[in-house]
Amino acid sequence: MLSRRHFLTASGAAVATGTAAQTLAATGADQDKTTPAQDIDRSTAIYVPGYYAGSAWANGKRVVEHPVLARGLKPNDEHARLLSRIGLDGSIRQAVLPVHAHDVAVSPDRSVGILCGFNSGGHVAFDPDTLDVAALGAPFKKGWNGGGHAQFLPDGQGVLLSERAPFKSLRHTIESHHGRITIREPSTMRILESYSTHGIDPHDIRLVEDGRYLVIANYGSVIEKTSGKKAVPRRVVEASITTIEVASGRLVDKQLTGAEDTELRHLAAAGRDSVFAIQALLGDEESLARQTEFDDILYEADITTSRDSPYLSAATLRFSGNGAPPAEMGNEAATKLMRHGLSIKYDAKHHQVIASYPTTHRVMVFDAAEGALLHIIDTSAMGLRYPCGVTLLPDDTHYAVTGFWENLFVFERGTHRLVRDLCLYPMFFGHSHITAA
Repeated sequence: MLSRRHFLTASGAAVATGTAAQTLAATGADQDKTTPAQDIDRSTAIYVPGYYAGSAWANGKRVVEHPVLARGLKPNDEHARLLSRIGLDGSIRQAVLPVHAHDVAVSPDRSVGILCGFNSGGHVAFDPDTLDVAALGAPFKKGWNGGGHAQFLPDGQGVLLSERAPFKSLRHTIESHHGRITIREPSTMRILESYSTHGIDPHDIRLVEDGRYLVIANYGSVIEKTSGKKAVPRRVVEASITTIEVASGRLVDKQLTGAEDTELRHLAAAGRDSVFAIQALLGDEESLARQTEFDDILYEADITTSRDSPYLSAATLRFSGNGAPPAEMGNEAATKLMRHGLSIKYDAKHHQVIASYPTTHRVMVFDAAEGALLHIIDTSAMGLRYPCGVTLLPDDTHYAVTGFWENLFVFERGTHRLVRDLCLYPMFFGHSHITAA
């Protein structure tokens, strides 16, 4: 069993590295051509936590009532997510698990997976092969909720999860809104240690420098005193990127956006001083109409959000540290398409950043060194609508992108050409993020 002493010793011994890959020249993506499939590890699987398990049926039954698919549920379970394991060999395995999940993390040796609870309840550990429940992890404290994301330590002996404090209005102190990072034993979900995130509503997290530091994206928004809910647009007090030392929990850096209505949600990182973060701005139907009145194309209501709180454009940011303010990535034309920015990954091999924007059916690729836009991929033209999940495949050559409701497309890193031979067409029933292992 993993001890707190072992965890602290292993974390403190990590050594930082700082080698950067050469930046790829800015060239447009050739979307009319596809790259032939190369040799790829067919044992790789993509894990997708489906949101709307209640919309799925099998053998004439709702999957939440299916004796096999819902074997992990108990009669009094409040939440259910349809976890899909999509093998690159074409296999599909699915199960309903008792968690309000948002993202998935899988240990380096693929012995255990974590379904990360979000905004309601705790987390679930599962067997990555069978998808059976291995352990249930309660939130940090009563009234707290999962923050939606996790990262395994490099040796796989501990998993870090973001945790959110009970929602409060602004009349409380800023510190009382700060979330926690819990460090847990993966197989049991037992909490070994916890630290403050030094930010409000922590969400996405990334380990950098061989696991020595953890970089955290904090929404920064609070509820309204009168309604007890978050307003549209959000009241943002302190959207931030915070960095803590894993071994001690010491705050190393905190960078604010200064936004008053735009949350900071997801991030990727090449290091402590090279962080890329997605913002989210919610509006109403009137503000959406003003923003899209000159879009001369037929479009439907965004299926990834509710009609009364649509996503508006919000620039993706690059944080370079050293007290410098965050810089907008891409250009003005690209920013207009940055609605509901969702998944973002750093490709160290090509020193590029890949991000999805499902509302506009776009995947964008940026130069990590300067934040310049390299490619815009219109995935709807390829047959992939509402691109949400993005994950780098273990072969170091490809990455996968999944549509909100269905379909998994594979692209070649660097060229960003579609590899049609590797694409698969399963149904997920709504999701945000995916993980390859």
